[in-house]
Amino acid sequence: MTTTLESRPTRSRTRAPLQTVAGAALVLAALTNGVPQAVTHLVTGDLGGFSEQIRWSTESAANGDLHRAEQLTLLVSSLFMPVGLLGLAWVAHHTRRRLAGVAAVLVVLGMWGFHNVLALGYTVGTVAPPVVGTDGAVALNDALVDDPGVMATALYPHLLCSFLGLVLLAVACWRSGAFPRTPLVLMVLFLVWDFGFPPVGPLEPHLVLVVAWCWLGVHLLRLPRETWEGGAGRGRAAILDA
Repeated sequence: MTTTLESRPTRSRTRAPLQTVAGAALVLAALTNGVPQAVTHLVTGDLGGFSEQIRWSTESAANGDLHRAEQLTLLVSSLFMPVGLLGLAWVAHHTRRRLAGVAAVLVVLGMWGFHNVLALGYTVGTVAPPVVGTDGAVALNDALVDDPGVMATALYPHLLCSFLGLVLLAVACWRSGAFPRTPLVLMVLFLVWDFGFPPVGPLEPHLVLVVAWCWLGVHLLRLPRETWEGGAGRGRAAILDA
């Protein structure tokens, strides 16, 4: 009688290159999108609409510098957000293919709209005031908000697709079993707070986003390579508390 030894699969300690890119991108997205808005809110308080922010930014050189830095950093964040979020969708799709696929499409459309919003915001709020004056920049902002083309290519895709896409993405990640649930709940909490409720004193919803995305980004970086590539995903990765 012969005895054969069956080797047990070993877990790779190296990360896939795209896994590293996605995890780092999500952390950078949190830092470049959430932190500037939270810091600006601490300095300015709740200014209301973007027109009020434009007027505030022209009151002094220091205000203008802070506003420019915030708007430029937000514009840079549009490079990182879709990459990091699609990394979440990639892991979730191994076990929740349809749900993650729909979420990914909506997220891409939402991030496209959000990029357009940010680009228009930088143009109107930072570039325009020195050229056309504060009142002219405010008038331009009000005109853009009412423009059908801007609504169709920026506002509606951002407001509708970002919200629905991120909610579905959170559900897909939850059901995949590959992610800790607390940051997924925080991501949905951010959406509800940011889209439906005002800041509470010095607290601003993007603080919640920073925690959620940094947590998920670090988790992506720590995932076993087999989970990223789908090998462990078929059997539901048991790493919920990582």
